[in-house]
Amino acid sequence: MQKLRSIVCFVTCSILCGSLAAVAQQPPVGYFDIPPGFDYPANKQTLEQYRTSANVPAQRLHVWNVFAGMTQTTPDGKYPIFETWFSEDEVFKVGPEPQAVGPRRIVRRFKQPAQLSVIPGELLPQAAGTALLSEVLYNYAGYKHVRTNRLYLTVELDALRANGAPDSVVPGNRIIPAFPSEAISLKTVWWPIARDQVTALPIWDPESNPPRPAGNPFTTWARVVAVDPNQTNVPPNATRSVFFLGKQFPNSHLVGIDAFHAVKLDAQTAQNAMANDRLARAAELALGRPLQEGDYVVLVASHLTTKEIDDWVWATLWWHDRPDDGPFAADRPAKVVGVWRNFLMSATYDLDLPREPDGKPHIAFNPWLEAGFPDGGSGNGTVSNCMNCHNRSAWWPDWQGQGGRVFLPIFRGKPDLQNDPAYAAGRLRTDFLWSVPFNSQ
Repeated sequence: MQKLRSIVCFVTCSILCGSLAAVAQQPPVGYFDIPPGFDYPANKQTLEQYRTSANVPAQRLHVWNVFAGMTQTTPDGKYPIFETWFSEDEVFKVGPEPQAVGPRRIVRRFKQPAQLSVIPGELLPQAAGTALLSEVLYNYAGYKHVRTNRLYLTVELDALRANGAPDSVVPGNRIIPAFPSEAISLKTVWWPIARDQVTALPIWDPESNPPRPAGNPFTTWARVVAVDPNQTNVPPNATRSVFFLGKQFPNSHLVGIDAFHAVKLDAQTAQNAMANDRLARAAELALGRPLQEGDYVVLVASHLTTKEIDDWVWATLWWHDRPDDGPFAADRPAKVVGVWRNFLMSATYDLDLPREPDGKPHIAFNPWLEAGFPDGGSGNGTVSNCMNCHNRSAWWPDWQGQGGRVFLPIFRGKPDLQNDPAYAAGRLRTDFLWSVPFNSQ
């Protein structure tokens, strides 16, 4: 009976959504890809050689070049190129393809980042105390792949789980059609700045934030900067006292709004964000009030992943007021310009390599997104690896069970195919992208 019901559902959806597979062969007017001259897409064999030889400077230089390309300004000078890409809402929309009428509009659709965490006895998609504004974007190649293969439909994922191509690595698993080498997925993270007052922004200094078993969410970080929405060209040694979470931070480094990629909110965008309870709590945490027209959001972090190699290239970036200090500033080329030079970066092409100084597998995490993960037995989120987490992404029958997602503790190194439930038989591997099972309908 269950099998018959699935068949009926699949056929019905195919009839109702038959036009969904028809995807425009050209991106809409107003969309922009990374232009030539930024090493994208790079030669797969070259990147694999960087990987196997653990050539970290070459790996980092390539990522910086891609970052420089995606942050180039659109011809009208209004936006960085990546903001013309497709939102998750567009990528995973159920219904006819939107008809492009005139130039593509930039509509920001803030959500909570779908990071995984757990409270004993409960399953939650977001770590407690880490409310943030986020938006995930796909370039046209990634968007087209999802739409053409109907990966936005749970019925399609169920069909692939039953009859798709066997996964060549994980026994008893199948896999979705692999994304093309030109595909990019980008997660962006934003922090609210009040229009009419200096606002505190937490800053990740690893030397001041030793790992905690419960994780290191930004609410625990030892330092903040003070962001003035009405100042530019602030002297480098300027300071200001500022409050955050009821605590005073005297002599905090004062920075102007021009140190960021900042977006001034119109009334509708602010209203839309505040309709989401979690986003409303994020604004309350940062500003002490709801978002309003004229407030800013500033880009503070980003996960960047490209399908230039089969396991994807993984990079993560975060804003810092000392962007030229330390190993995460290394190898940044002159092509990265303007406010984009205020980002630090970590990258990984491999689950293991290069090994850390203690001989353990490679670490690559974003303090805004992973530092808050608790220690599940192998360390907290500050020793995580982007590729290891995304290697575990899959669709399975009990995905919606118990009202939430299953918490996957931090692991490092190669996958444990025998004992890790993420690789149990009957899963559909989703080509490293959690956004596929998270957003399918």
